[in-house]
Amino acid sequence: MSFMAPPVWLQEDAEIRALLHAIVDRFDRQPADARQRHVSVPAERHLPTLARVDAQADQCWALVRQLEQLGVLSVRGARSVARRNPLDPQWIGAKLAFPLESEPVLRKWLGREWLEPASALWRQAVQAHAKSFALEGEALLARRIDIPARSAAEVVAAFSRIANVSGPTTLRQLSAAVFWGDSKVLDDRGELITALFPDLVVLERPLVVSVFLPEACNGVLFIENQDTYTTGVRGIPAQCRDLALVYAAGFRSAAVRVRSRSGSLLHYAGSGVATGREPFERWWYDSGSAPGPCWFWGDLDFAGMQILKSLRSRFATLGAWQPGYQPMLEALRRLGGYAQTVSGEDPAQVDPGLTGCPYADDFLLPAIRECGHRDQESPQGSAAGT
Repeated sequence: MSFMAPPVWLQEDAEIRALLHAIVDRFDRQPADARQRHVSVPAERHLPTLARVDAQADQCWALVRQLEQLGVLSVRGARSVARRNPLDPQWIGAKLAFPLESEPVLRKWLGREWLEPASALWRQAVQAHAKSFALEGEALLARRIDIPARSAAEVVAAFSRIANVSGPTTLRQLSAAVFWGDSKVLDDRGELITALFPDLVVLERPLVVSVFLPEACNGVLFIENQDTYTTGVRGIPAQCRDLALVYAAGFRSAAVRVRSRSGSLLHYAGSGVATGREPFERWWYDSGSAPGPCWFWGDLDFAGMQILKSLRSRFATLGAWQPGYQPMLEALRRLGGYAQTVSGEDPAQVDPGLTGCPYADDFLLPAIRECGHRDQESPQGSAAGT
């Protein structure tokens, strides 16, 4: 379709301009390999004036017909004759079909420059560096990575530079080396790196676990939140003073590698380190005898219960710590809690169903479902005053 000047009325008719912008948006959303298709939309949905069935509606339809005469679109009547009454206006049930050839004309009229779809640019970039990757980068083709202020070509070129790295290396070190000093790009992308560079030795980043050992240790208490852990180190609440306290930032303590010497690093504090470290590590790493009962204390919410459930897959006898949870439970029932949408950061707030701990399953989870959530740091819900 050769270029033609826009109708003189187009600049003044906001409704039809909005229709044409919507059509260009639809063209933009089409995959590159599907751009041979036309775009078809219901006339009445995109031109609200037609619902009035008055002189203004007639005028709107006359302008549509002008666009049809220019070849920008074609009008397709209602498919079902039964849907039409002989007295109905022509636009009832009609669709407006815009052929692919009309796209450059609409873009010129509207000042909408065509931008190549991001998926096509990503494919071109990967293909340009295909020889740097295993299986010519199939894994990267299926997983587009967006980095602010960097083009697809720059991002893929950075990935290709990994081919020149000789391991062993951690993901953080590797990321900083090739992604302009940013060490976090490859976080949670270890499987992608393995697929692209199967011969590269990538070291697992050890989990750092804080352990406080009292002089007399009669059990182990895993604590979800840092503030509560540091309070516990000071002996608050009193019931935790003879327990080894463990802090590993929530779900990290439930990772598979947390009980392997290569996958975790235990950092110790407390008066019992000199005598308690060796037996603690025999239990933690070598299936030795536990220092006593194992407990977990965290937020009174679904995420906390999910951590408890996950921890039980690493520490089978672990249960919810009643001296910590009971005051929180009573406060939740007395004062209520907050809904999971309050903080806006709750992708982990999914009901775990059952944790395997009777106290959690019979008392804590039913209260959460009925009354909402309550954080471990809440002054009304902690056991800090005991």
